[in-house]
Amino acid sequence: MKFRFLFLLIFSISVGFSQTVGTTVSKNEIKIGEQIQLTLKTKVNEKDLVVFPDLDSIGKLEVVESFPPKKTKKANQIEWIKKYNLTQFDAGKYKIPSLEVVVNKKKINSESIEISVVDVAIDTTKQKMHDIKEDEVVNFKNEEKSNELTDKDVILGFLFALVLGAIFYLILRLKHRNKKKAEQYISPYNKAFLRFSEVNKHSNSKEYYSGLTEIIKSYFEKTLEFSALESTTEQFILKLKNAVAEKKFEISETTISQIEKLFTKADLVKFAKISVSEEEQNADKLVSENIISVFHKTLPTSAEEQRFALAKLVEEQKQHKYKNIRQTAFIVTFLVSIVSVVFFFGWENVTNYFNAKINGKDADYYLKKEWMVSEYGLPILQIETPEILVRDSVTSKNPNIKNISQFSWQKVSDKLSISIQTVAYKDSIKPDLKEIFNDELGNLMQLQAKKIKTTARKFKNVKDLSGDILEGTYEINDGSETKPMRFLTVFISDSYGLQTIRITHESKDKFAKNFIERVTNSLEQINQEEDE
Repeated sequence: MKFRFLFLLIFSISVGFSQTVGTTVSKNEIKIGEQIQLTLKTKVNEKDLVVFPDLDSIGKLEVVESFPPKKTKKANQIEWIKKYNLTQFDAGKYKIPSLEVVVNKKKINSESIEISVVDVAIDTTKQKMHDIKEDEVVNFKNEEKSNELTDKDVILGFLFALVLGAIFYLILRLKHRNKKKAEQYISPYNKAFLRFSEVNKHSNSKEYYSGLTEIIKSYFEKTLEFSALESTTEQFILKLKNAVAEKKFEISETTISQIEKLFTKADLVKFAKISVSEEEQNADKLVSENIISVFHKTLPTSAEEQRFALAKLVEEQKQHKYKNIRQTAFIVTFLVSIVSVVFFFGWENVTNYFNAKINGKDADYYLKKEWMVSEYGLPILQIETPEILVRDSVTSKNPNIKNISQFSWQKVSDKLSISIQTVAYKDSIKPDLKEIFNDELGNLMQLQAKKIKTTARKFKNVKDLSGDILEGTYEINDGSETKPMRFLTVFISDSYGLQTIRITHESKDKFAKNFIERVTNSLEQINQEEDE
């Protein structure tokens, strides 16, 4: 349970979304004394508390009327809308400053917008009055974060499962390590030569020869299993001969004689205190080592060796069993942790993430996401898209165009892309549909599109918005490969402006049709007077 709470604490920081504030104005240019409407919008959860600023003036603009906030439910969120009517009686350029909207005690800033107040006489005798209004994009701050999984989320989830599995593995390893292990076994042969290397040749002769005879006696006591250490030389030789006969293995009389001679010299050194040169000591040490080597080649395996060999085998089997337990515990803990991570993030989010990594972010991927409804242009064109479109830098040298704005989501070379372009004319102009289509084909050619094939038809969606469609196929170079693409462009025009909605996608994307229908059916022009 503690690990679950720790897990939730770690990932609550990186998963979720934050609220944002969108900002629009009804006009960017007004006459002295004319009113302009400022609109603030934010989407929050049902239980979130939203507080808009209540001001008498905003910057150097006077607040004529502050409307009560309104809320509408969209999908599983609440959209709050706050409107202000502003005015100014002096000509000049003014800035609507960034305003603070409080969402659950968190301050979020709106976008600042510049407007112009002009003192111009308007001749109403020459043409019909018709306000030309500039686009304003709903601004979403960079702090916005959707429920979509990121590489960071997946890496942290994997590391969490890995660390949790490693902790259980280490706990079991320490537990098994503290268990009493079998005694480390050294064979009598190896033990004898280890002791030979420790015999100090610089010690006196008595200690030197006592050391040699003790090593030999210990070796035979362990291998032939008779009491040797407390035996005299005569007793030891007799017991040795009897053990050799009993074990029924052959050993030369010469070797027995070497042992008897060595032990006799050792007795003389210990009791008669005769002196032996260093060269003779070294020679006798070599004889002792040779005696052990000769017997080692012919001696059968002793009971002690068998006992230690069996203990070693049992210990190895036990350690192998503990190792399997640790590995199984690690794998099970890791898999359980992975399942918990998937449950925490949501199965759909996880499958969408890996599907996007394997197949790329196609139409099916975005259709499963929660979409955003935003507004562009005046008259307002409302559209639903997977993400908010970003303003592009665009200009026009056409003298008949008063304002041109463009917004896009992703590049035309991506698997999917959407763009919106709004054009406001200075005067009443009848759009030439053929010229509009030619301009659209020119845009494709600028992107190095090849083998362009097009068809045209009328457009009308479920909200009775009508216009014209130019659609078709083309090919575009994607590195060393040629990628087949499709496009659909919707044109909505009248005498005072043109709105263009472009959607491109890969030809092989079988869900693109549903994607396009969702976008185009969401298109809606909202009457400004009714909205107010």
